[in-house]
Amino acid sequence: MRCLRSPLVHFLTGGAVLFVLVHVARPAAVGGVRTAPNPVVITADDVARMRTAYTRETGLQPTAADEVALIEKAVEEELLYREAVARGLDRNDRSIRNWLIEQMRGLADDPTGDDDALYAQARALELDRKDLVVRRILMQKMRLLASRAGEQDAGDDELRAFYAAHQADYQQPERVSLWHVFLGSQAHGTGARREAVQLVAELRSRPLDPGVAARRGDPFPVPAHLTSQSRPQLEKIFGATLADELMRGAARAWIGPLMSPYGEHLVWIETHDPGAIPPFETVRGRVLEAWRDERRAQRLAQLLRELASRAVLRIDSVAWRERRQA
Repeated sequence: MRCLRSPLVHFLTGGAVLFVLVHVARPAAVGGVRTAPNPVVITADDVARMRTAYTRETGLQPTAADEVALIEKAVEEELLYREAVARGLDRNDRSIRNWLIEQMRGLADDPTGDDDALYAQARALELDRKDLVVRRILMQKMRLLASRAGEQDAGDDELRAFYAAHQADYQQPERVSLWHVFLGSQAHGTGARREAVQLVAELRSRPLDPGVAARRGDPFPVPAHLTSQSRPQLEKIFGATLADELMRGAARAWIGPLMSPYGEHLVWIETHDPGAIPPFETVRGRVLEAWRDERRAQRLAQLLRELASRAVLRIDSVAWRERRQA
């Protein structure tokens, strides 16, 4: 679903999503007992607003899958908000209280009034139910509460099993150490390639220490000797095409000429260090954090499934209905 996973898109479209749902009343309660939930309603106009916001912020027309993802995100946030209110997470929250007081200072006849009075006025106006910032705070609190409920760390055996199943996530990148001789386009003009061909033939026929050979070249912004460079590092220096050549080049031999945006390069691959999987003991902390993140995501997903199973959804979207029926 393309860029829907981007945090920027989540933030920018969040305002439109919350605008869609802010009019939906919270679940009614009688005598402290929740009654049948009010439906979560998303109209065709609401969907159109979400699509417009998506296009405005991404420059892309949403596909059917994008539309479904936007709707599901909106429903998820509404369910989390309602659950937060049902659990009373909005009460005695200092950040919400301070925010509402500041909002009331801009609305009240007497903005210098007592904080308690301003807070009471904000609640009387139901700003604690309508304000988008308050809703964001409550959704985040609910996510944290759900993801960390009953949290316990894994034992060593469980962590080792998790590490074994995810070793690829910890594999270190392949790295290359090399010497390079640079012949710049500005210094040699159109003859740079011809001179590079002649020089590499000479270096191959009469072996010369790479450090001495490097003196035959022109100055370059990085040192002639580069050690333990990953492909992304090489790409930043030489560009993608040359970086690929260097990662494939045979060790202990001159390769080239290779062209970069700056000129011609002759390269002596000193060593290839294959990407290694580090021992568990050296990455135990990272493994523990990854295990925690996975378990937290699972707990949040479980809560959302439970909330969705009790929710009444009225969604006016052909794409969403087709996905539900598939």
